[in-house]
Amino acid sequence: MRIEVFSTFLIFEAVVSLKHNDLIIAVGDTLELLSDGKTFETLNLDSYNASKLSALAYDPATKKLFFSDTRHRHGHIFSVDLNDEFYHPVVDIVEKKDNETVGSLTYDPVDKTLLWMDGSNRSIRRVKIDHETFHTEEKGDVEILHSFDNSNKPSGLICDPCTRILYWTNVHQSRPTIERSFINGSHPNVLIQNDLFQPMTLDLDVPEQKLYWAQSLRNGSFYIERSFVNGTGREEIYRDVGQIIISLAVGGDYVYWGDYTQKKLWSLRKDGSSSSPVTLGTFRNPPTSIVLRHQPLDCSLLKLAQTEQFIAHESETITIVCLTITSLIIIAVVAIFVFRSWTFRSGRTLLISDKDDDAFPFQDFENGRDCRKMTQQV
Repeated sequence: MRIEVFSTFLIFEAVVSLKHNDLIIAVGDTLELLSDGKTFETLNLDSYNASKLSALAYDPATKKLFFSDTRHRHGHIFSVDLNDEFYHPVVDIVEKKDNETVGSLTYDPVDKTLLWMDGSNRSIRRVKIDHETFHTEEKGDVEILHSFDNSNKPSGLICDPCTRILYWTNVHQSRPTIERSFINGSHPNVLIQNDLFQPMTLDLDVPEQKLYWAQSLRNGSFYIERSFVNGTGREEIYRDVGQIIISLAVGGDYVYWGDYTQKKLWSLRKDGSSSSPVTLGTFRNPPTSIVLRHQPLDCSLLKLAQTEQFIAHESETITIVCLTITSLIIIAVVAIFVFRSWTFRSGRTLLISDKDDDAFPFQDFENGRDCRKMTQQV
């Protein structure tokens, strides 16, 4: 009875411990702040008239939000300080020159670098935000990290500040892929290229080192998948119909996504304990981008966890090897014992079968005569 009560308590504690992250959602011309999956608050942008917000990135160290406005005439990428509860001035970070676009944004807090996907020019670009009032033009301090030919269509983009890896999706119709490189642009390679249709959105669970992406199919169905950052352990975590996923974020216990069709924000538990997602909000415009308001990452803890995981894996491997060797030794000893027992019994049977009372142990093979008869004649 005590065991059943204790098990029930553990299950209850596990359910209660699941907590929603604080989110920032780009919805049309507004930024919505969502606390613990319950309370919405519209972020007032001082002295700024937004038109269509498209991409978000967050710096947890400075609590600064970066965003893009696709319909702004001059501005390209902006920032807003979230430290103050009421005063939120907007700063123009990157000024647009030609036909540049920002499909997705990601921020590297280590090098203080902002990276984005330019879908129109098929490139990944970056700029270093090295001071508080930074301002530049697209053709100024902006560096092109990766360029793609016309057959490619890059989309989602995310960086890992701890492992210094950059990940992105390519929604090329004939061969869509998920790719990666070092954050400095070196050693690009294809990570996943099988069974992909249009992986528009991408996010990274840094502590668990897992990639999450979503795909919407032509038949109206959609599904969310994940894998380890090396492409192994790929699995589908949810599938349904009637949605087109245009934004995705993962962190803590949940996966979050924005739906273009129903204009809703959804959440789903990562551990698979929920059979269906929960609606967190419904908007008049689709939620085009989602970002988590999280604490600064401690990469040393991540490395420690990875080291402990490696040691545990090595210990498990050594244990399996030792058990295997011990089992083989036991099997060998048993086999030797059985073989010797069988040999002893066979030899004993052979010795008994050769004994004959009428036989004489010696024969004269040269003369072909029986020595016993010769003895009788004598």
